[in-house]
Amino acid sequence: MKTEQDIEKWMDSVRIPSDEEVEAAGVRFDRRIRHLRMRSRMLRYSRGIAASVMLLLGVTLYWFVERDDQSHQTSLTRQMNQDIVITEPTLILSDGHSVILDTEVQDTVRRLGYLTLEAQHIVYDTAVLAENLKNQSMEYNMLVIPAAHTYVVQLSDGSVVTLNAGSRLKYPVNFLGSVREVFLEGEAYFQVAKNAKPFEVHVAQTGIRVYGTCFNVKQQNNLLETVLVEGSIGFRSPDREEIRIVPGEQVSYDASSGSVQVCEVDTQYATAWLEGVFRYSDKPLDLILKDLSVWYGVELVTDSDVSTVRLTMNLSKTTPVDEAMDFIESMTNCKLMKKKEVNTIEKKDVK
Repeated sequence: MKTEQDIEKWMDSVRIPSDEEVEAAGVRFDRRIRHLRMRSRMLRYSRGIAASVMLLLGVTLYWFVERDDQSHQTSLTRQMNQDIVITEPTLILSDGHSVILDTEVQDTVRRLGYLTLEAQHIVYDTAVLAENLKNQSMEYNMLVIPAAHTYVVQLSDGSVVTLNAGSRLKYPVNFLGSVREVFLEGEAYFQVAKNAKPFEVHVAQTGIRVYGTCFNVKQQNNLLETVLVEGSIGFRSPDREEIRIVPGEQVSYDASSGSVQVCEVDTQYATAWLEGVFRYSDKPLDLILKDLSVWYGVELVTDSDVSTVRLTMNLSKTTPVDEAMDFIESMTNCKLMKKKEVNTIEKKDVK
């Protein structure tokens, strides 16, 4: 079994790809995209866009280390093999190996023994782990979810986490310490199993302490939103005391300003993605476009301030991207335009 030091040395030795190599990878991705059923009138994915939206394993894998006397985490970005493009849900094992969950998982399941795979669902067997991992050091796995996918993982404590597209979760194979800690980037819905050990989610320099509950966490750029569906959670941001919220409330954190706000919300909109739909009520268009960009794996740039444009919609996530944009155009005074191979959304009344 490789140690974490071995893995660190291996990751440090990997060569960072040049711009030309990244663009070449984009060309390969571009060829795959053209096989999808989408109208060419709206979006012909350019090499530049493909290169910018594909999830290179080497570009965005985050590993976290703990400070000596604190519970806060620090992320370390590591460059991995530039030839590996993540287009399917992928599991990164503690020894650094990656497993594509649709093609390679059966051999891995047999080898590890404590994994069970179902359709879009991976389970860590609590009984097997308790027997096989006694007195072993903490080992972490990471689940990486690309565009157009969602995936469910049942952790060793019985907690269930559903990951949305463009997300990644790092978690212990078995919770050995006094606190159950996981690390999230992106969006996930948590159903936390009750346990004597507290459960904490670390995301965007913040901590969410769980007291047996169901909640949704969504991180996009500097904005983090946590919506509580059941139970109770405590939200802790840098240099602030923990804030407790109740079901039906949302706590929002802006990392750029450090502001924290709590408000009442309709939880159905925060969890609609679990039902496979885009569901919004009077939501700013720029925030909707960010969701569409992540799900479809397409860069959408706003050329004007579309945050003043608000939209109510209920649309299946199986809708092709061009049809989704057609719908938005028909419901707003905005239009998708192609400017120098970039998909730009602007108001029609902007001169």
